[in-house]
Amino acid sequence: MAIDNATIARRYGNALFEVAQDQNSLAETAAELNELKAALNQEPGFVNFMTSPQIDEKAKKDTLSALTTNASALVSNLLNMLFDYRRISNLEAIIDEFNRFYDQDRKVVRAVVRTAVELDDQQKDTLAKKFAEVEGANQVILDAKVDPSIIGGVVMQSESHIYDGSIKMKLEKIKRLLLKR
Repeated sequence: MAIDNATIARRYGNALFEVAQDQNSLAETAAELNELKAALNQEPGFVNFMTSPQIDEKAKKDTLSALTTNASALVSNLLNMLFDYRRISNLEAIIDEFNRFYDQDRKVVRAVVRTAVELDDQQKDTLAKKFAEVEGANQVILDAKVDPSIIGGVVMQSESHIYDGSIKMKLEKIKRLLLKR
């Protein structure tokens, strides 16, 4: 029975988090993994190269060796293990899972905030502080997006909650109430 990608990412991400925690290197590992993720985003063909059956194994190993030259032992071992087990295509999802565990450990919540107009820094800070209180978090990192379809107000979504204070939602509630009568 094949394991799905989400399960692979969760298992490897959790194991990586636990090892980094045991080695007291969570912050360093997180920084290194995020650097690696940024490099993957800049070079989207890397995963295709590493998983292609047409590419010689020695060329893949040489590329991996060059990539791990300045890497910590933990990240180097991760990359080599993923390559050996043919799971290198799961690398970005594993990094995301590690970051999720790391955020939970530090009580950091990542949330998307959608508004009809762009928010200034003061508004973002105010929303982040209020949302941190609601979530019981030490910090909220906002990803602000402009969405004119919500008409006005704010929609905030974290991994565990959605708060919809948009005018669009209020109008839909009024419409439903009117249709009931």
